[in-house]
Parts: sequence; structure tokens; C-alpha cells
Amino acid sequence: MVEYTSNEQRLWESFLDGDLKAWEQIFKLFYRDLYGYGIKLSARPELTKDCIHELFVVLWDRRAHLDEVGSVKAYLLASLRRSLLKKIRKERKHYVDWDEKVHATVDIQFSPEEIIIRGEIKADKRNALYKALDSLPDRQKEVLYLKYFNGMSYDEIEEILGINYQSIRNHAYRAVKSLRKIMDDQFSEVAISLFPILLVISF
Repeated sequence: MVEYTSNEQRLWESFLDGDLKAWEQIFKLFYRDLYGYGIKLSARPELTKDCIHELFVVLWDRRAHLDEVGSVKAYLLASLRRSLLKKIRKERKHYVDWDEKVHATVDIQFSPEEIIIRGEIKADKRNALYKALDSLPDRQKEVLYLKYFNGMSYDEIEEILGINYQSIRNHAYRAVKSLRKIMDDQFSEVAISLFPILLVISF
């Protein structure tokens, strides 16, 4: 992991120095993660693709004014999130109430195919976990998506969402607590099999 992070930093530094190939490598390295997160935020493939391409054009044009970053992935995800929400807000500018809340929540949706756990479980139990995840408040879902499905640290999530570290930990704790309760009520054996996952996304 350290080696991978070092490679990211070298690519970023080369990009800042005007290395076009480094810029292209960064695009290829993070496109899948950016697209996956963008789809979660917008549910619109074309808008997501457009925002990712626009982001990289802006990065290249403004490279002389950019600084080194602690996490390239977190920086890119945060930038994409701002760009997408800005465009969505602009499109829905007549909906004042929605506009005021857009910074606080986004409608993250999980799918059964994303529920990967250690060992095989029956479809009904996998779907129960999917529904349990989908029943969480939007902010909790976004924190879990970034933490578990994207492997981001709490510090990186803080940069992406723009909320403080303790709030993020609180969201993660409450989400895990809710998942445990829901799954305990429905399938006690699934709750046990989920334990390795819940360790990953809890403290």
C-alpha cells in the first residue's frame, strides 16, 4: 500500500511539472473509482463521464497553480463531488428546498451485486443485506460507500465530504449499529458472517 501511495505521489508531482503521460496515467488509474462514485451521486452515466473529463481538463489547465496533495484519490473524488453537485444544483435551481440540502445529502444507492462478503450466502440473505444498507440515511450510506466499497480512510473521507473527522466516525458507528440490528432481527447467522465486514467499516 505504501508503494502504491508513493507511486501516486510521483505521478502527481510529474503531472504538476507538466508531464502529459503522468496526467494520462492518473486518469487511467482513478477513472473507475471516479466513475463508480459519480454514478452513486448522480445516477447519470453521461453526466458523470462529462464531469470526469471536465475535471481532468481543468486539472491540466491549472496544473501550475495546484499543490501537492496528501491523497490523490481523495482530492479527485472531492473535486468530482463538487463538480457533480454544482451541475445538479444548477439544473434544479428552481427547487429551493432541495438546493439548500444538496451539500448535506446525496442519494447513494447500493445494488445486490456490490454486496461481497467472505463465503457464499443465499440470495435472500444477500438481498436482505442490500436492503439494510439501502435503508440507512443518505450520509451514512455515503460514508460506508467511501470507507468500505472504496477503501478510503477517515481522513480522506473528511477531505471528500468536507465534514469533520468525528462526525464521519459517528456516521460510520451509527450505520454499523443499524446494520447489526437489522440483520440480527432477520438472519442471526448472516449477522455473524458479516462480522469481518463490520470490523472493516467500524472502529
